Amino acid sequence: MSTEDGGPELRGLIPRVLQALHTKKVWLSVKSAEEISCDVFKDLSKPHIGILTPVNTEEPPVVVKFESKVPCGDKFYKIEPQTVEIHQLLSDQGLSTKLLAFSLREEKPKSCPFSSGEDNDEDSKDPNFTVESVGIGCFDMAASAADPNYWETLYSATGLGGSMAKLAARLHKKVQVQWFDKYRNSIIELCPLMKDEADDSPLWVMMRTDALRHARLAAKLKAGEPSLSAGGPGDEGDEVQVVTQKFLNQKRPHAPSTEDMKRIVALLPKPCGEHASRVVTCHSDLWAANVVKDTRSNEAVLIDLEGVTVSYAATDFAQFCDGGFDGGRGLSKVYLEELMEAQGMPTEEDIDRFWFEVLIAGYVQTSILRPMCWEDERLEFESVNKMIAHAERFSAYVEKLRSDWDLTLQILRKAAEDGGEWTSDEVMDSVLGKSS
Repeated sequence: MSTEDGGPELRGLIPRVLQALHTKKVWLSVKSAEEISCDVFKDLSKPHIGILTPVNTEEPPVVVKFESKVPCGDKFYKIEPQTVEIHQLLSDQGLSTKLLAFSLREEKPKSCPFSSGEDNDEDSKDPNFTVESVGIGCFDMAASAADPNYWETLYSATGLGGSMAKLAARLHKKVQVQWFDKYRNSIIELCPLMKDEADDSPLWVMMRTDALRHARLAAKLKAGEPSLSAGGPGDEGDEVQVVTQKFLNQKRPHAPSTEDMKRIVALLPKPCGEHASRVVTCHSDLWAANVVKDTRSNEAVLIDLEGVTVSYAATDFAQFCDGGFDGGRGLSKVYLEELMEAQGMPTEEDIDRFWFEVLIAGYVQTSILRPMCWEDERLEFESVNKMIAHAERFSAYVEKLRSDWDLTLQILRKAAEDGGEWTSDEVMDSVLGKSS
């Protein structure tokens, strides 16, 4: 990704960044802002990220993320306390780029730590920022467009995929889940549906801080504010707390209501198996773009930590562990060997069953929850009802496959050989037809 000479926002931050680094005993040989070159990414979607490089010393460059007044798409980048805390936890374990310093503005007390998303704090002279080590990208987007086998090779057990599986295992082992407790309560305040969700619910992965902030639910749900009525225009009498409140206060037409999402999530298959169902700290957006080689440690580490949450382990493989029968099993084997390092080797059945749970989690995340929760897909009038019916059907399909392991392996092998989908309507029809 190319850069250009930095703008006034980042340049204006340099004295504060330097002071923060000096406090942490970093860049002590750099004495003033005049000794630092400043670059920002040409990519207009990243106006909040820059690189600072000392010009007269051998100190390594650093990445600065800051609350820019230039929007990222239709919203402003915010640095949340949750993201800084989890970055520090991962940094201390060598799982992310090294968090070198940060500055968090002291906020006025609020009912929850998530802002509304409409306030970019334009009058503040002290925007929040973090400073971290530089990471080198681990994949080539241009090469991926030219080579049809690029992703299969990249995500193999001997390629980046193997490193990602080991990273996931280390994350799941080393970072305990207690850090999330205080944020869980705040999420529930913004999205009351989550109060009844178990710790292993796949819906926690949808509760990214940016999605919650963009939803602006806190203001909508404050006590004393008018609630939407379940009645029609001109109805009299007491207002009824909305059953038609759109989930996460989405603006797109035909978005699901909170009650719709309750039905969908209740229908989804629950995670199964000792390792797949374990409640752990999850990255939640683990794919090639979010893994880099740290220039200080020369190790593969994680970036883009805004979505880190607590859910069940299999969800972390949703975006990179579906590369064919052998490829998916290979990554599952690497993960389980790293996870069970002191407990012995996983059996072939352990590997197969874990991979199947990964495939289920991936389908739930990418094909059911994301279209319903995030506003990046158009919905039609019947989309929600169709998704409710599909979630029920998919759950019945999974239940049948879990009870017939020979059938499961047969379907997965055939899908890999034919280049088809194990979740196609044709395959589901054949299985559910046999069980009716």
